[in-house]
Amino acid sequence: MTQDARNQQRSEEAGRETGNGWLLAMTSLAAVLMTLDITVVNVALPEVAADLDAGLTGLQWVVNAYTLVFAALLLPAGALSDRAGRRRLFAAGVAVFTAASAGCGAAPGVGTLIACRALQGLGGAMVMSTALALIAGAYEGRRRQSAIGMFSAAGGAAAALGPLVGGAVVEGLDWRWIFYINLPVGLLILAGTALKVTETRPQRGPSPASGFDFVGLLLAAGALLGLNYGLVTGPEDGWTAASALLPLVGGALLVPAFVWWEARRRDAAMFDVRLLRVPSFTGAIVLSFVCRVVTFGVLPFLILWLSGMLGHSPLQTGLRLLAMTAFIMLVAPFSGLLLKALPVRGVMALGTVITGIGLFTMARVGPDDSWLVMLPGLVLLGIGGAIAFPPLMGIAVGVVPPERAGMASGMTNTFFPLGTATGVAVFGAVFSARIDADLDDSRLAALQVPVDMRQSVRDAVASGQFGQLERALPGAAREPVLDAARTALTAGLAQICVAAAVVSLLAAVASWTLIRDKDQLTAPAGEPADVPA
Repeated sequence: MTQDARNQQRSEEAGRETGNGWLLAMTSLAAVLMTLDITVVNVALPEVAADLDAGLTGLQWVVNAYTLVFAALLLPAGALSDRAGRRRLFAAGVAVFTAASAGCGAAPGVGTLIACRALQGLGGAMVMSTALALIAGAYEGRRRQSAIGMFSAAGGAAAALGPLVGGAVVEGLDWRWIFYINLPVGLLILAGTALKVTETRPQRGPSPASGFDFVGLLLAAGALLGLNYGLVTGPEDGWTAASALLPLVGGALLVPAFVWWEARRRDAAMFDVRLLRVPSFTGAIVLSFVCRVVTFGVLPFLILWLSGMLGHSPLQTGLRLLAMTAFIMLVAPFSGLLLKALPVRGVMALGTVITGIGLFTMARVGPDDSWLVMLPGLVLLGIGGAIAFPPLMGIAVGVVPPERAGMASGMTNTFFPLGTATGVAVFGAVFSARIDADLDDSRLAALQVPVDMRQSVRDAVASGQFGQLERALPGAAREPVLDAARTALTAGLAQICVAAAVVSLLAAVASWTLIRDKDQLTAPAGEPADVPA
């Protein structure tokens, strides 16, 4: 090779590196924006209720409209990006999300706010299902894992920082600004994507002649919407209520219908079900679900303890959660270094074991403890998540052809909100059952609580309304009942932490069993991944 040729090659590589840097920056910033909006809204709900005269049902839909649409459309959006172009769908998603944020901020009533939150979910699904595929196409090998580590750290930090950011904005400005601050960030991402980001791979998936899989889209969206809706409404309405039972049953029935339909479509399918025969791909899906169950499934009850029982403000609660967030941000970008010393399954097992140990230490919580009892566990949760999540995000896209990366990314991401909803529902049932058992009628009768107040006492404890409970109790019973309530709530929280720790340790076993380096794609582009014998 001549010197001029070598100089030209170095120049092309330098240009490619610069472009990849912009791509990583834009996708990571988008991960922050989309993830932050899942958690930041919760702390603003009292102000939204007062300003828009919204009831409990309306407030629930302000939260759930985003989550349900986001979860239902991740897989279809990822599959669509393999045909329409990932950069194009990514930019369109950012534009939809930004416009919807402006609508949320200007909403004159709760109905408009719910509709705009649903549009935010649509934009978020378009962005998050394509961002990982863009990164996977731009980087290879260890550099891919490092890039995915930075992307994962950005999203994880945003999720944990949601209460802190929301509390600061609501206390310092107004609830509408939690949406307005999205506008300059969204415009910045759009400009950076238009000017600096290019398609990372030629799109060589199923031919346009085969037609997009609209039946598969409807089946997938219906199944995911039904399952997520049932899991979200079940804890509030009761698991035998039609609003929870019918969506759960309908969603569960649509899952095998979706698998059957996709198996018939084969190469033209929206989701290539043959990939489920690859242990690493199946492991990535299972672990995507489980990791969210044991982290974000526990987080709402931890926040309830910090704010409801200990009385910390939203801003103070967010500051305390920095013990976890800071380590996610510090450790995740370096997770790629561990992959040089350990196989991927070893890194995944290590991260989930550390998470399990952290949850076990959090189970020590008692009625007289301050938040410091949780500090070691929060640190370990941050470290464990920072180690486990980055390689997890790369496993699924590493065992599929490049032209199927959007589908693989969408499938993996689909199980994140489903895992969160499942964790909240299951742990919520455990939490409520423990409180009901510790504060049963005989116990409350011994504490001189009137018959007509006993259920309201249990409900107040389960929702962390200790201030309301203190005001409602008669003077003679107040302190004994509050002591019993603190004991019941912390016992429920401890039981959740133990259950999540056990699940996390089982996930470590699954990591070591299912994740295999030899499953990384060796087939030529356009062919399904080799299925090991």
